[in-house]
Amino acid sequence: VSVFHAYAHSMQCQIDYHPRYQSDMAMTDGEGMERIWSYLGNFVSITRQMNAERRQSTLDHAIQHFRWKKLLNLRKPT
Repeated sequence: VSVFHAYAHSMQCQIDYHPRYQSDMAMTDGEGMERIWSYLGNFVSITRQMNAERRQSTLDHAIQHFRWKKLLNLRKPT
């Protein structure tokens, strides 16, 4: 659940479940899934006519590439 989505919930719900108040969560904006969905949106038109097996393979490769790019960005010095 997005960090910003949590503000739509009651105060007690925010206190109990908001990602920023969870001791086992790192600081995040909670938008990781939105980023991957946005990236995968570029594959809609090219996978539309594919059979299920080929579509799954293409999306699997796309997700691996997305992950690889993210890992490379983590290694960049600031």
